[in-house]
Amino acid sequence: MKHDTHDIYVVDDDQDFREATCELLEEEGLAPRGFAEGRAMLDSLDPEWGGVILCDVRMGGMDGFDVLKAVRNAAPEVPFIMITGHGDVRLAIAAIKAGAYDFLEKPVQPDVLLSTIRRTLNARKLVIENKKLRRRVVHRGGMVSQLVGRSDAMRTCRKALLNLAPLPVTVTLSGEAGTGKSLAARMLHDYGEGSGGFHVINCAMVDADGLIGVLNDVPPDTDTLFVRAVHKLDMTAQTQLADYLRQRDRPRVILSYTGSLKAPEVTTILSDELLYLVNVATVEMPALRERGRDVYLLLETFLREAAARYEKRLPNVTKEMLTPLGKYDWPGNVRELRNVAERMIIGLGMNLQPSSRSGAMAHQSYDDAMLSFERDLLEQTLRETAGRKGAAAERLAIPRKRLYLRMKAVGLLKSGQH
Repeated sequence: MKHDTHDIYVVDDDQDFREATCELLEEEGLAPRGFAEGRAMLDSLDPEWGGVILCDVRMGGMDGFDVLKAVRNAAPEVPFIMITGHGDVRLAIAAIKAGAYDFLEKPVQPDVLLSTIRRTLNARKLVIENKKLRRRVVHRGGMVSQLVGRSDAMRTCRKALLNLAPLPVTVTLSGEAGTGKSLAARMLHDYGEGSGGFHVINCAMVDADGLIGVLNDVPPDTDTLFVRAVHKLDMTAQTQLADYLRQRDRPRVILSYTGSLKAPEVTTILSDELLYLVNVATVEMPALRERGRDVYLLLETFLREAAARYEKRLPNVTKEMLTPLGKYDWPGNVRELRNVAERMIIGLGMNLQPSSRSGAMAHQSYDDAMLSFERDLLEQTLRETAGRKGAAAERLAIPRKRLYLRMKAVGLLKSGQH
C-alpha cells in the first residue's frame, strides 16, 4: 500500500488561514495537506495513518464537532486538534469531552501551533510503536502455529521471518518445491507493518511482453507484492523486474526462487543484474528431510485439518504406520506430506511409493509412467470428492465398477474392498 506521507491534515473552510497554516508547517519541515471541508478529509483518512488532524470548529456543512464524531468512528486512535474562536472556552471544553486530543484558540500563535502539533505527533508515534511491539509479541507465538515445527531448522527460519517482517526490504524466499515459500510470504505480510493488500504474480504464467502489464496492474492498495517462481522468467522479463525493483514508489516485494541462491547454477538462471537485487535479505526454507521429527508433528496437524475439512474421523495411526515416514526422503516436502494426510483421511492409506522419489520418473518405463499418472489422477479426484467413490466416478465420467478396477490396478484399493 502507498501510505500517506503527510503529517497533518488541516481542515478549514477559510482559504487564507488554511493556506497560511500549511505554508508555516512546510517551512518547519512538516508535511501538511489542506482540506476545505471535512467530508473530503474523511474520504482520505486511514485508521492506521500516523498523522494528526487540525480542524476548525465553525465551518459550513459539517462543523468541527461533526467531523470529530466521524473521525472517532472511522479512526479512533488518530489525534484530533480543534481550533476554536477567541474566548470560546465552552466549545474548547466540549471538544475535549467529545474526544479531541487538544484545542487551540484563534488567532493561533505560530510557536504555540508548532509546539502543540509536534507534541501530538510524538504521542501518536509512541502509540503506533507500542501497538507494533504488542503485535510482534502476539505474532511470535502465532507463527509457531502456522509454520509448524520444533526442529532447529524451523526455529531459525521463523526467527529470520519475524526479524524481516517489519522491515521495508525486498525479501527472497528460496528452497525446494513444496517447502512452504508461499506460506512464508504470507507470514511476512501478515506480521509486517502495513495494512494494505497482498497481491501475487506467478512468473510461470507471464511472459516478457506481459510482465510490464502485470506489474502496472498491481492494485494501488497493495502493501506486499509476492512474485512467485522468479526463476521462471526469461532474461528480458528479468530485466523488466529488475527495473521495477529499483523504483522507490512501489509496494514491498517478496520473491520466491525454487532452488538455492548459494548453488553455482543460480548464475545461469538469474541475470547478474537481478541476482544483485534479490540476494540481499534471503530466507532458505528447509527441506522436510532436514527437519527430523517435525514430520510427525506436521502429519498430526494435517490429519486434523483434513478431518475437519472432509468431516471425517481421525484414523488410528500406529507406530508401524509411522516408521516409513522417518525413512522417506520427501521429494515433495511439506506439500507431499499434506497430500499423504489427506489420503489417510479419505481411506487411501499413506502409499509412499519409490516412484515418487527424486529422479525416479526419468527411469520409469512408459507403462509405469502411465500407471503413475493414473494413480495421481485417481488420488486427486478422490481427495476432491472427500473419498466418495460414486462422486469420483461421476466426475471422471466412468462407471463406478471401472473406478474400483482401476483403483485396484494402481494399488489404491486392496482386494475385497468396495
